[in-house]
Amino acid sequence: MSYVLVVDDEEAIRNLLRRQLASWGYNVRTASNAKEALELMFAEPAAIALVDILMPGRDGLWLAERIREKWSKTAVIMVTGVGDMGTVENRKDVGVIEYVQKPFVRESLRQALERAAKGIE
Repeated sequence: MSYVLVVDDEEAIRNLLRRQLASWGYNVRTASNAKEALELMFAEPAAIALVDILMPGRDGLWLAERIREKWSKTAVIMVTGVGDMGTVENRKDVGVIEYVQKPFVRESLRQALERAAKGIE
């Protein structure tokens, strides 16, 4: 597997996810917004993209649509706050494999990553 792309506008969340995923053996790259994420994807597509829904500028759903259009083999996992589940339910058309809620439960995050990895094998 190439790497997991973590996209979140909050630096603390990016760092937390980077450390946790690295401890599980994943190669991780991070981006603070959709533009940075697309630049990384064009340079080298990620195997899995872990994308926050609510970000300034282009949101995570917009980014998920772009990733699914251009890199159909990249598994997309959306990260959402508890209050965002209505948005998630209304947008299942973007090709997202999994949804993980903030605050993170490590085992739920690990299971979502494992399911995503199996889906791209």
